[in-house]
Amino acid sequence: MREITLKIGRPTPLTAIATEPKGFDPSKSAVLILNSGVMHHIGTCRISVRIARELAKSGFLALRFDFSGIGDSEPRRGTASFAESSSAEISEVMNYLEQKKGIKKFIVYGLCSGADASYEIAKKDPRIIGMIQIDAYCYSNWQSKLIHFAPRMLKFDVWLRFIKRILGTPQPARDEEQIDAENIEMPSYIREFPPREEISKGLQDIINNNIHIYNIFTGGMMETFNHSTQYVESFSDVDFKDLLKVDFYKTLDHIITSPEYQQKIPFDICQWVKMVSDKQSHT
Repeated sequence: MREITLKIGRPTPLTAIATEPKGFDPSKSAVLILNSGVMHHIGTCRISVRIARELAKSGFLALRFDFSGIGDSEPRRGTASFAESSSAEISEVMNYLEQKKGIKKFIVYGLCSGADASYEIAKKDPRIIGMIQIDAYCYSNWQSKLIHFAPRMLKFDVWLRFIKRILGTPQPARDEEQIDAENIEMPSYIREFPPREEISKGLQDIINNNIHIYNIFTGGMMETFNHSTQYVESFSDVDFKDLLKVDFYKTLDHIITSPEYQQKIPFDICQWVKMVSDKQSHT
């Protein structure tokens, strides 16, 4: 394999790293690896690099790039929302690869906000055949609330605090409330979940376009997602057909720090990409 630095677009180009396999085959899908929040194209704990190289070993070109204003890509002028600008820039990258490399099919991968961007472009561009998301949009239901709150109901200190609140007993300030506000550094990226019905409609449109979905959920989302069937339950009105795969790893943190999962996640993604690519080649 070889890795090449690219500058894509004008007048303010996007910075990208293409990981190209030996014996490059343009009939195969290329995988676009998107930013996670404000993290640059290396990815959290270098996971994007690991995924790109694993894919290249199996003959797939992988391209990880920075959206404008992130990492090595300079900001661009404009007032577009992230959903609008990210979709436009993903399309720009696909156009480049189609013109320069002859690639016509693409799979998009993203973690957190990258998952959100994957969802947005999958709704719009017919060249997308697959979408890989880590900690995608998902919504609580009665099962997830029960799993979250039931263990707390068995703890004496939880009941004690509840009784004190009912009786109006003053509560000691938590440590974080005692920190001077001026010393708190606020994050520059805030993720917001759209209404469930909006995402449900978008997912059905994606499925109707025969786009495969691979969702991985981590233990870092336990307040939102905490059991393996929750995604399907959350979107019970969506007919996913046989196009959905969901994995849930309770012991995996959101930024994938575990050496075990740093090997497993790229391997699993690569196997799924092979499966999708094989199915598409026979349609």
